[in-house]
Parts: sequence; C-alpha cells; structure tokens
Amino acid sequence: MKPADFLAIGLAFVAIVYLGSGAQRPDGAAIPQPTADVQQVVAPVTAALSGHRDEARQLAAFYHSAAETVFRDGAGAKVIKSTAHLRTFCERAATLRFQGAFQKVPGLAAAIHGPDGALAKLLGLEVAELDHGKAAKALDAVAWACQEAAR
Repeated sequence: MKPADFLAIGLAFVAIVYLGSGAQRPDGAAIPQPTADVQQVVAPVTAALSGHRDEARQLAAFYHSAAETVFRDGAGAKVIKSTAHLRTFCERAATLRFQGAFQKVPGLAAAIHGPDGALAKLLGLEVAELDHGKAAKALDAVAWACQEAAR
C-alpha cells in the first residue's frame, strides 16, 4: 500500500472513533448557512436526503465535525495536505461510518462525492495543495444541506 493509503485509513479510523455516532461539536455551534450560490450547489444533497431525516441529521453532524477537524488541521500539523488527501479522507470515513445510509439513499454518494457532486463543484477535481479554510466551508455547506433535509 502507498503512504497515502495508510494516511487515509488512519484518518478514516480517527474520524469514525472521534465522530462516532454523529457527535455534535462540544460548543454546540450552529452550522453556518452558506451563500445563495453555494446553496444551489448543495441542493442535490438536500433533495437526495428528502424523507431520510435520521440519516440527514447524522450526516449533518458528521460533515460539520469534519469541517471543524479540517479547519483545525490547517492551523496545526496539516496532516491533510492536498485535495486528494481530503477526498480520500471524506470518501473512506463517510463510507465506513455511513455505509447503510449511502446504500439506502439513492443518489446520495454521487450528490456529495461524485465527480459532479457538491464537493467536486466547491473544491474542484484537480489535485492541489489544500486550502483548509475553503475545504472547511465546503464541508460545512454539505452539513448545512444535510441539516436542511432533516427539518
């Protein structure tokens, strides 16, 4: 296995253990509402989760916590160095933690992680050095879209 695979597996493990059962942020801060343009980009996530309130609530907590983790990483060790690392982290951690939800909700994986999904549209598909602030905002936008579906 490549070093990036070990990194992704390690990050996925940490995400699953730390974010566990959809833990909320300790400070209880609300998920910030994205701009109208970004809301349009993440609208397919809300649409896919329509009628799946439990999954939407859990995913909102997960992506919100992931956003905070990525933001903190940018101010610290910068373990997640590139867009490729972020993509691998998100895909593996979310898939491992929410395997049932992604199987149960048609189109959800594509709406979030697909090549035409929200994260690809907000962060691009090219491999580049990670802008941690921009990545955290993109993850929070997905969290917001999930939260909207849970209402």
